[in-house]
Amino acid sequence: MELTLEAIQLTSDDLADVAARRASAQEIYSPTAPRRPIAQFGWRDRWWLNHTAAQQVVINYWFFKSHDEARTAADEGRFRLSAQTVSTLGGRDSIYQPPSNDKHGLGDVVWQAGANFLFVEQTIVVLVAEIGGQVLEETTLHIAQRISEKIQNALLSKQ
Repeated sequence: MELTLEAIQLTSDDLADVAARRASAQEIYSPTAPRRPIAQFGWRDRWWLNHTAAQQVVINYWFFKSHDEARTAADEGRFRLSAQTVSTLGGRDSIYQPPSNDKHGLGDVVWQAGANFLFVEQTIVVLVAEIGGQVLEETTLHIAQRISEKIQNALLSKQ
């Protein structure tokens, strides 16, 4: 069952409560590029929230052939999404870590770095990231939850 970007991509109407305006959009590479698994398609939308460029959110969507490929790409791609790391027993790890609680309501696998959420749902990897420290975690989580809902609704409509 293939999902399309158009079926899950957020629109201005979806983000009306944060007065969002799409600032830019572009095709992007896989989070693991040039290594495997390679996304079949990747897309980035940059949004300005609350009528100001100071509050920016970037939403990345990556589509894969299988759930396993999506999960692998997200897990391995965590290291490429931010240069920041955290100290772990025996070394360093990506700043994207499993959230401290499971009340996020996102996807099959989730990682969080501050107000940024990376999650896998079905064959799709989604990153909702704020830029500049001006957007609250609650806002980015709400945006990520909306995408997750759209994915679930798209899946239900295909049954």
